[in-house]
Parts: sequence; structure tokens; C-alpha cells
Amino acid sequence: MKLIILPLYIINLMIIPFLFMGIIRKAKALMQNRLGASVFQPFYDFAKLLKKGETVSETASCIFLLAPKIVLSAALIAGILIPWSGIPAPQFLQSAANFILIIYMLGVGKFFSMLAAMDAGSSFGGLGASREAYISILIEPILLIGISALALSSGSMNMSEIFAKGFSPFVGVLCGAAFLIAALAELSRLPVDDPTTHLELTMIHEAMILENSGRNLALMEYASAIRACIFLGLSAQTFLRVSPLYKNLPVLAEFIIGIAALFIIGIFVAVVEGFIVRLNWRRVPNFIAFAAVLSILAALVAVAKG
Repeated sequence: MKLIILPLYIINLMIIPFLFMGIIRKAKALMQNRLGASVFQPFYDFAKLLKKGETVSETASCIFLLAPKIVLSAALIAGILIPWSGIPAPQFLQSAANFILIIYMLGVGKFFSMLAAMDAGSSFGGLGASREAYISILIEPILLIGISALALSSGSMNMSEIFAKGFSPFVGVLCGAAFLIAALAELSRLPVDDPTTHLELTMIHEAMILENSGRNLALMEYASAIRACIFLGLSAQTFLRVSPLYKNLPVLAEFIIGIAALFIIGIFVAVVEGFIVRLNWRRVPNFIAFAAVLSILAALVAVAKG
């Protein structure tokens, strides 16, 4: 079993994130009647950026150079501890898989990405960081309430045990929908933000990394791809774990189905982005409020059944 799981961790963290972003871009291009780049283009871009040096602002401190490494480290650790592809955390890390610790570990990565954006002295970086902080204030309670509902339904605060033991189907459906909406906001996808826009005044995530280049930009893009897999994969796993058949499958089968579900959600997001437009900034809280209501309903159902 260990010989099977170890390569899956490597695939999870080194191949799936880049492939996932490539599939989303390819699907979105086809929706726009364009051929688009290959699904392997993110691999080529990452390798190209690693070969380049950085251009650093004169006002930037060591925080700007350290932030990409911290952001990527936090994303990698969370990617191991969260069973977003159906693979539980390794046995020696099970004690660290408490969902509250994991959420705030992701928060540490986000904090340093915002700090680096402001450290560069760019007005656009500060604008993107302030918007990212605002979105985080709205999203983190949704994740805490939603995962708390799953924890209450399963009887454990450990992420691996929550998804291994299972939870109430109704709670799972509500939380899965809440996580999907929250992921769109957290990842700065439409209708909250357009990741392909070239207008800096409307950017959130992209505005924060405008000052990054070369290896630093490669690390930030890699961390962003892992975060996309974590948040959308968390939604996919919540939906899948509603079925008792999925929970009884071998680890390899769970992994294959989990990755397939992740890719399906990615294609779904790309298709939806082909039809909708970016919301007015003042309406973003109203959109996120749907996820908050779903999480609260899930928590109430979990409490009632508990």
C-alpha cells in the first residue's frame, strides 16, 4: 500500500496542479472558439520561468524574496494534509491534519502573498492585496463553518478521518456546493474576478503578483495551481463522499475517480466562465453570501442530527 501511495503523492503535487490549470485554459479556449494552448503549456511555462532571473523593486525588502517560498511551502503542506484527491495524509502527519490548523496554514500563505505585494511598493499590488484580504474575511468563516459541519457529522476534527468516516448526505451536498462557490471567490475566478483580464484596476490575485518575475513568479504560479486543486478538489471530494460506494473503493480507485471529478469540475468552471461576466465589486458579497447560507444550513442540519 505504501509503495502505491508514495507515487500518488508525487503525482498529486507535481503533475496534477499543472495539468489541471492546462485543462481549464484549454476548455475555456474551446468555449471561445479558439484552439488554445496545449494542456501541457503550464509545465513549459514553469520550466521557462525557472530558468530566468528576478527583477526586484528597489523598495522591496527580503520579505518579497522569501514570500514565494513560504507561500509554496504552505500550499504543499496543505496539499498533503487535505485529502482533495481521495488520498489521506501520511500516517506520521495524521496528528497535524486538524482542519482548523490547515485552514490557518493556508491563511499564512495568503498573508505572505499580500505582504509581498505591498512590500514591492506598487499601487496595484496594494490594491490587489486589500481586495484579497477583503475576500478572505468573507471566505474563511464559510470554510470553518462548512468543515465544522462535516466534522460534527463524522465525529472527528481530522481531515483524513472526516472523509474516511463519511457524513450525512444532506450535509455533504450543502457543504460541497458552499465549497464550490467559496472556491470561485478564493481563487479569483469568474464571477468574482477574471484571471485573464489585462486591466490592473479589476485584478485581485493577478495584481498581487505583477511585481514577481522569473523564479519567484514560477513559485507563485505553482502555489496558485496547488491551491486551485485543493479548494475545487475539496468540493469534489465532499460530493463524492456522499455515496457510500466511493468510500469502500481501494485507494487507487478513489484517486482515479477523485482526479476525474476534479477535472470535471474544472471543465464545468471553464464552461460557466464562457457564459457569465464579472460581477460589480459591490455585488461580490451577495454572491459569497450564498455559500455562507449553505454552510450555516449544513451546520444546523449536522447539529440537529447530532
